[in-house]
Amino acid sequence: MTQQQALRGNDPSRYRAAAAGVIAAAGCLALLRALSSYSWLSGALVGSDAKLRSDFLSGSGLVERITAPEKGFAHTALTDGLSSFLTGTVVPNASLFAWMIALSELAIGLSLLFGIFSRLGGLLAIVRAITNVLIAGAKPDTLGHNYMLALAGLVVMISAAGRSYGVDRLLIARFPNSRFLRLLS
Repeated sequence: MTQQQALRGNDPSRYRAAAAGVIAAAGCLALLRALSSYSWLSGALVGSDAKLRSDFLSGSGLVERITAPEKGFAHTALTDGLSSFLTGTVVPNASLFAWMIALSELAIGLSLLFGIFSRLGGLLAIVRAITNVLIAGAKPDTLGHNYMLALAGLVVMISAAGRSYGVDRLLIARFPNSRFLRLLS
C-alpha cells in the first residue's frame, strides 16, 4: 500500500475487516433466528405441553388450561377483561383457538428456522409473546422467556434476518422488484 492510498483511506485491509464484520453479524442473526425458533417449535411439537397433540387440538386441552382452578389462565390473566374474554369467547370456540395457537407456533418456528418470510415471523413472535404474558400472568419465568422471544422477534423483524443465510435471501435474489416480498422478508 502506498502512502497516498493510506492518506485517502483506500486501505484494502480496511475493506476486508469490514466484510468480515458484516459476515459475522449475518451469522449472529442466523444464530438468533435458529435459537429462538427452537422455543416456538418445541412449544408446538415436543412434550406434554405440545400444542399439536390431539387433546389440545380438540379443544379439551385448551379448556383445561383456561379453567383449571387457581392455575388456569382465567385466574392468571392480567385483567378481568382478558379473563372474561377467555371464558366467554375462547372456551366456547376452544378447538378453533387451539388450532390457531398451534399453527401460529409452528409457523413462527419454521419461519425463523429457515429464514422464510422472517419479518412476518418476527411480527407474529412479538404478538404471541406479548399475548402469552398478558394471559399467563406476570410470573418471573413467563415474563423473562416471553420478553426474550419478543425481543428476538423485534430484532429479526427490524434487521430482515432471513436475508442472512435464509430462504428470504434466495427469494429476494429471484424476485428483486417485489415490494410485497421485501416487506415480508
